[in-house]
Amino acid sequence: MTKREKSRIRIMHEAKRLYETYGIENVTFSQIAEEAGMCRTTIFNHFATAGDLMLALYRQEIEDIKAHCLATGQTGMPLIEALFDKLIEDTVCYPMLTSQLTNHAILSRDEEKPIQTIEDLVAENLPSRFSGPAERERMAVLLLGAYYGLINHYHIYQKPFEEETLKEEFRQLLKILTGGTEHADEN
Repeated sequence: MTKREKSRIRIMHEAKRLYETYGIENVTFSQIAEEAGMCRTTIFNHFATAGDLMLALYRQEIEDIKAHCLATGQTGMPLIEALFDKLIEDTVCYPMLTSQLTNHAILSRDEEKPIQTIEDLVAENLPSRFSGPAERERMAVLLLGAYYGLINHYHIYQKPFEEETLKEEFRQLLKILTGGTEHADEN
């Protein structure tokens, strides 16, 4: 890893920590630079704006999720469960930041559309009974909506973000939305 890559990772790590603690709108590049042990111009060499930094954080999250899914060696519903488990694990670590980054990524005009990557992974791994691209797309929208809805529900009611509880609640939603079938051998 080059020195530049290490600096970028350190900036992103400190930004995540500060954003979660103080909120994105309350953190400056100067604060991130101070926490990362570098000068403010170094931050600007990597990220021109706070929006660029947030998008980079979300892109990294998507890359981590894709790598996690690939590493599981699974396909079909087991891969979908693993994907949402990873999303939930990361959300538990940074609940406020995850919600803000997701909203920013959805509303950005970024050509890469990082959220689309997750939606496509879900759609591609749905059981064969969800035939046709339109039906797969609708089901992927429903499953992602269930995840976002669950996270928003926890925020609204100020519930503690407990990993196993969230995973269990999401699995129940997954079962309802996919018709409640056993899916270990489906693809």
